[in-house]
Amino acid sequence: MKRSFRFVPILPVLAGLLLLAPAPLASQGNAGGEALGILEAAAERFGNLSAFCARFDQEIQNRILRQNTRSHGELCQARPDRFAMDFAAPEGDRVVADGETIWIYFPSTDPGQVFRSRTAVADGRFDLHREFLSEPGERYAPTLEGTEVVDGTETHRLHLEPLQPSPYRSARIWVGAEDPLIHRLEITEDDGLVRVLELSEMRLNPSLPSDRFDFEPPAGAHIIDRDGRR
Repeated sequence: MKRSFRFVPILPVLAGLLLLAPAPLASQGNAGGEALGILEAAAERFGNLSAFCARFDQEIQNRILRQNTRSHGELCQARPDRFAMDFAAPEGDRVVADGETIWIYFPSTDPGQVFRSRTAVADGRFDLHREFLSEPGERYAPTLEGTEVVDGTETHRLHLEPLQPSPYRSARIWVGAEDPLIHRLEITEDDGLVRVLELSEMRLNPSLPSDRFDFEPPAGAHIIDRDGRR
């Protein structure tokens, strides 16, 4: 079954994550202000990073078909517009943003095809931190739902409701209680698919090789433009 050009195709992602039971919902009194404070702290934390890399585990949940697809690999991002998602499973799948173009190559399901689009038309789908952390309280309204332990780290669980046009119906992020890094994201797509992405083994401001965000289409690959470019 072929993947369509959406971040959903990034099929396998941050899989089977073991959670402890969540804490009770926060009281309504100061929940809104506390949630916004957590979101602002996360925005400032990521805003001070020049780059980061992490192991990702992904799970795509199709609740209509009752199908889940998992994947994992390494994700790296560098300011202002470089991104790379390299899959270990399925091995060889890649998503790369080189500053001008987004390349999507999934030989596991679409051998011989490469999808290409301009970074400007990606709707923030590949820069999830910018999507959810820029303009705290203006792009999304945060609600503090409680606390959970994610991979041994205590986190605050925030529900994000879009306040502006968004490629997502809603989202949740899990922000570290001590160090406000994002450890997990849960995104509900427009078509109802749910994507869960968990980040671990984070490396902050790593030294990255100059070609880390390069992509060269395989010889003979058919390149499909998704933004009307010719």
